[in-house]
Amino acid sequence: MVDTKCSHLQAEIDRLAAALHVPRIEVGAIRRDDDYNVFVDSDGRYHFAYWERGRPNLDLVGELDDVLYWFAETFSSIVASGYASRARGDGRDRRELRWAHQYQLLYRLDPAWAGRCVRELSEKLRGWGMPEAVQLLPDVPERG
Repeated sequence: MVDTKCSHLQAEIDRLAAALHVPRIEVGAIRRDDDYNVFVDSDGRYHFAYWERGRPNLDLVGELDDVLYWFAETFSSIVASGYASRARGDGRDRRELRWAHQYQLLYRLDPAWAGRCVRELSEKLRGWGMPEAVQLLPDVPERG
């Protein structure tokens, strides 16, 4: 069962990596040097993890859709950050450009993921005492 889950997960990760134009991640190969990992544990649970300086820094556990979202959210953020840093200035805050581009990338993959990302970012920004930054997020209902 775990092998079947791993095969399906690998196919989905490959599809997302190709759509985002980012390197693929080999499911189940644990890299411990500042890298992301995607794997299915012996109990059949899906993981999205990050290792920093040889130690686990993050290990999110969820359903298949969750781990695919975490992969897409992470790598769309990296792609969008590069996009915003290269964008010619039109007076807009770079965060606004970044979050708009990330929303577009995620929306193409799964509209629900785009909304989830905006909702999660909005919650984080408010929690960090940065409610003014929420206005820079795409103007969608999930922004709140």
